[in-house]
Order: sequence, then C-alpha cells, then structure tokens
Amino acid sequence: MPNLGNSAFFWTLLLAAQLGLAAPLVSLEEMLASQNGTSLALVDAAPVNPLAPQISVTAPDSLEPAMKNPFNIEILLKAQKDAELNFGSFRAFYGTFRLDITDRLLKEAAKTLTGLKLSNLEVPSGKHKIVLRISDSQGRTAEKEIIIKVE
Repeated sequence: MPNLGNSAFFWTLLLAAQLGLAAPLVSLEEMLASQNGTSLALVDAAPVNPLAPQISVTAPDSLEPAMKNPFNIEILLKAQKDAELNFGSFRAFYGTFRLDITDRLLKEAAKTLTGLKLSNLEVPSGKHKIVLRISDSQGRTAEKEIIIKVE
C-alpha cells in the first residue's frame, strides 16, 4: 500500500473534503496505470450463475455518451426471491488491475431500497472500467462490469 501521506491523491481528497467539493473516485495516476496494464486472468472467475443477484445501472439511462464531471450514477442491486443481499460482500474494483475502490465508492454512496445512489462523482477524463460485485444469503455472487466515459 502506498504511503498516503506523500500522495497527491491523498491531499486532493483532503482538500476536496475540506472545501465540500466532489472527491475524485480514482486518481489520474491510477487511471493511467490501469489503461497501460495488461488484463489479468481472474483466479476466482466462475461461470455466471443465473440465480445470482442482479446488478444494473438504472441512472443515467445510458453510459454510452461521455459524461461530464461531476456526475451521478444509480445502481440497482436485486436478490432473487429465495435470498437477501449481503451488503457486507459488496465490492467495487477499478481498471485492469482491479484496484479495490469499495471504500471510496461507498463514501460517495447513499444506500437506497433498491441499491446505491452515487452523487457528485469525479474521475479524470477518459474511459474507466469498474467491476461491481455482491453476494446473496445463499452464497451466490454476481459481478457486473460497467464502462464510464468522461469528457
């Protein structure tokens, strides 16, 4: 883990918090490292389970046009009828190297009856891959990859 005391990202987060500004979800350095890396095979990759929870982006309607900072995203998390979501299992991974950004993302999120609402998000301009993961009370796990383009 990097020394956050010397990190430009740490100081950016601190300044944003003090000024009440949108906090960056990922730093420019993390974005560039992820885009320049080669994809790693997942050791725990498993076939998609049709009984696993559902993960989908409900707002905005489409992630296809590039968004402008800051932006909002609403994520639907839905368990099957025979299970409940295990919110403690929720994880968010960024980019090729699957950097765990769960804590950062949850700081910006409001839990709703149907999932998560993220407001006032800020990321560097470019294309960003985020993988969302959640399990249910039956131990079934779902993953959803979302691609966000930011002007």
